Amino acid sequence: MSININIEKLKKDITSEDILASLFYYAVFGEKISQNDLERFKWHGIYAKDEKQTSFSLKIPLNLGELNLSQLESILNILETFSLLKISFKDGQKIEFDSLNLRDIPEIFNILNKVGLSSFFESSHSIKKVLTCPVNGLDTTQIFDVEDLAKKLNESFVENKNFFNLPNKLQFAISGYREGCDAGFTPDVSFNAFKNSKDKIVFDLKILDKVVAQISSSQIIKTARVIASVYRDFGNREKSNNFKEFIKEFTLDSFCDILSSNLDIKIDNNQEIKILKEPKKPRMGINKSSKDGYSFIGLKSIKKEFAKDDLKNIIENMKKYSATKLKITHKSNIIILDVPSQNSDNLVNSLKNRGLVLE
Repeated sequence: MSININIEKLKKDITSEDILASLFYYAVFGEKISQNDLERFKWHGIYAKDEKQTSFSLKIPLNLGELNLSQLESILNILETFSLLKISFKDGQKIEFDSLNLRDIPEIFNILNKVGLSSFFESSHSIKKVLTCPVNGLDTTQIFDVEDLAKKLNESFVENKNFFNLPNKLQFAISGYREGCDAGFTPDVSFNAFKNSKDKIVFDLKILDKVVAQISSSQIIKTARVIASVYRDFGNREKSNNFKEFIKEFTLDSFCDILSSNLDIKIDNNQEIKILKEPKKPRMGINKSSKDGYSFIGLKSIKKEFAKDDLKNIIENMKKYSATKLKITHKSNIIILDVPSQNSDNLVNSLKNRGLVLE
């Protein structure tokens, strides 16, 4: 039976703390979850897998797609402690636990929080974790290392209560390549680095697929804040329109006029800038890192999911060959970031039987 849920009312009626309190209540007392609370739980990555609510999944967006060894070991601990069969790597740089009992989720939250992982606002009408290229600072062909800027964008907006209640989700992306990074879709707002005619590094500001301005790195956070505020204040909440629909309805001209009046930058949505290259795809295979003596290794994930033994083997071999962290790409492949170059071939060979292969 289809149930109409007033999302705007839900967003106004309850806070993040209230959602967590409701989760703990249902986990302890085992009552059937109301439809409104089921919808709210999705905001924190919790999804009922059946109508009887006997099984749940938990999706966790990763900061810049990264997992270090401590985080991987905590994921393995969760699989072992709660008798789970697998961990899935999902598109959009997320991981997912499946077949969970609701009563176990609060303790899983505690384990994740201790290593800096959180599912909060995974699917709400808020600003999503920024999309960026997996090999920032490592790829020698990159124009500019945007890793610190990406972190600042996340720190400024993700879980910021001023931007919890948008008409729909808002996705920023930032790239050290002018063509941007291949996320499999067009982000709402992109900041892409390039060198201008004065050999100075600046950023194209793209609204959807249209370049409307060039800005400096110091202007990115303020520009993003103004864009998010305009969408929050002027977006059509009766339709819960996404950002693309908002721009179409509001018009790009009107949107750019507001940006111009609030920012000390030149906005020109009529400029014709042709970016000839396709978005930059993650570098697969063994690649020389900009960090001397190291390589980064892009591996195709055949199944996109890993059983306990698979994950344990990955962790053991990363330790054996002195690698400490990896990133999940936007299409759920894996890049191991910091492998001593003399160990690269051995690490690749050790992971072949775990569903990770060179393309």
